[in-house]
Amino acid sequence: MSRLALAVCGAGLLASGPPPSPELSAAQRDSLDRGDLVILSEQRPTSPWPAVTVYVFSDATPDEAAAVFTDYEDHVNYVPAATKSRISRVIDRSTMEVDYTIAVPLLPDENYTVRDRISRAGADAWRVDWMLVRASSTRATVGHAIFSPYVNRRTKRTGTLLEYHNFVTPGSRLAGLPFIRSRSIQQIGETARALARQAEVERGREPEMRRRLMALKNAVAP
Repeated sequence: MSRLALAVCGAGLLASGPPPSPELSAAQRDSLDRGDLVILSEQRPTSPWPAVTVYVFSDATPDEAAAVFTDYEDHVNYVPAATKSRISRVIDRSTMEVDYTIAVPLLPDENYTVRDRISRAGADAWRVDWMLVRASSTRATVGHAIFSPYVNRRTKRTGTLLEYHNFVTPGSRLAGLPFIRSRSIQQIGETARALARQAEVERGREPEMRRRLMALKNAVAP
């Protein structure tokens, strides 16, 4: 991830009800079960970059994966190119603003702030929505991550289907160049994969995981 992607989170919208079932083909689901990324893109008129949705399977549970993701200050330890992730404002228990710095080769670092909001997405699923508050150069970004139960048909293990969606409106005049556009899509995929794998790494670590799970559930407590 880089200034080209701003692929970590921020948020705004409160989701309710169960997450929609993704309309993935049998071949795409086979790719998920093998541990591959499924990357879908949709070009929109307001940005030279497409809206990108990445699907990836994680052996962690939805609770564990969402708990790892919402430990925002730990993003610096696994999100590609991140050199800073710091909570700068707590709006309420479920909504926070997070400052990031991303190292960008041959260009100044990108500094930006996003607003993240965690919510339930059904009895066993979670959702984080985000939106850009301010940035060095990026004009806008909005997206979400949904963590839903999923049975891997290849391994027969129950884990998490991570749906990671991001739509960026870049500020640079160079953003429309094909290699920059392609790299932005690739970096969103790298971020989703890093999150899925970090959840697997962290799932057995105590007391860190217990702390994260407690914070996750407190964020949406009545």
